[in-house]
Amino acid sequence: MVGLAPTFRDFVAETERSVFSECKLDGRSVETEPLLNGAPYQIFRQSTEVERRRTAGTFFTGSANAWKIAHQLHETIPADSLVMDPTCGIGDLLLAYADHLPVEETLQQTLTNWGTQLSGLDLDAELVRLAKARLVLSARLRGGFIDEIGNINELFPQIRVGDMMTAKRMLKKPDGFLFNPPFGVVKEVADCSWSAGSVNSAALFLAELVTQKGSIAPISAILPEVLRCGSRYEAFRNQLERWGFWGSYQSLGRFDSWTDVDVFSTLIVPSPGKRIWNSGDEGRKGQCVGDKFDVRVGTVVPHRHPKKGPWHRYICAKSTPRWCDGFAPKSNRRFEGTVFEPPFVVVRRTSSPNDRYRAVATAIVGDRPVAVENHLLVLLPKDGGLESCRQLVRLMGADETNLFLNTRIRCRHLTTGVVAQIPWLEPND
Repeated sequence: MVGLAPTFRDFVAETERSVFSECKLDGRSVETEPLLNGAPYQIFRQSTEVERRRTAGTFFTGSANAWKIAHQLHETIPADSLVMDPTCGIGDLLLAYADHLPVEETLQQTLTNWGTQLSGLDLDAELVRLAKARLVLSARLRGGFIDEIGNINELFPQIRVGDMMTAKRMLKKPDGFLFNPPFGVVKEVADCSWSAGSVNSAALFLAELVTQKGSIAPISAILPEVLRCGSRYEAFRNQLERWGFWGSYQSLGRFDSWTDVDVFSTLIVPSPGKRIWNSGDEGRKGQCVGDKFDVRVGTVVPHRHPKKGPWHRYICAKSTPRWCDGFAPKSNRRFEGTVFEPPFVVVRRTSSPNDRYRAVATAIVGDRPVAVENHLLVLLPKDGGLESCRQLVRLMGADETNLFLNTRIRCRHLTTGVVAQIPWLEPND
């Protein structure tokens, strides 16, 4: 982590002074103490430019999701287990897990025992110091302790500055993991068998963790939805299964108000032969859209393809009306690539779980081939009929379709595979 503003450093120093010296609690509780809830993240956001946070993928968990992840792990492993957050940041996940640890007769005894069960790594020393300070404050408030602490550096010896990508021996020790990895994009990845080109760093961190940790240690994690349902990460999911891991999932929606990323929670455990993050509908019976339509991606990339070749009718996401059951394009463009003969249906690829309709569709008609922008999916009726296209437009607006897509794909672009799997409903269904 780089680029922390002095105001955040000042905040960390002041927090340490207030927490480690003799402390008057003034009737405060864990639930109402801002240092244990939103204040550290708020000051960090205000002190660090958003682009720097995005580049580093630094977006902290928050108390509500942290509690879910911690409780999920606590219910899975023995009470005296060593738990690690290998990308701990300001300690939200460790704090949530500490809520499940007992308070002893004295503050020092409590911190000593917590120190044997909590482990963490982060690249930034300021964040590690703040994580420790918040753990001390949590112990104070829960136990009503006001006594001064002697040596700060001796507290929580297993929470330290470090890089999980190189700390292989430390990853072998814990009995379970709390995990909210960075969500940034890595543009070039060497020696990666399951991806080429840019990769979400959460996948790289998860791959490193599952291959380096102890064989039976579960991972309770928050991950970006693109790992669960993005078509580019199918090979990654297959690799996790080949390594013998399985996990259920729960979609959590948007990460927080400042982070436009949808996430899910999961508990990853060894279980060979099972499908990871299985939506549960693979065994569904009945027809789907792919049985009646070939699903493709529009072939025109406007900024890449020169305007050369034959003239064709042309549509893009901006120029195509929504929910029309018979739109005849009027715009024209030169294009040398693949074009499509009407009738067919286009669906906008950009699609958010917050949208009223996930699959906004339009039936395209006319007697000339059409060049289609790559922000549109193209669905070609296998029977060549306009009535099938109109049925599909109605299907895409159905509540059942929205429910299916919100279950299957929470990332921001629809894929050909998921659209092809949408259950087909006849008009009288």
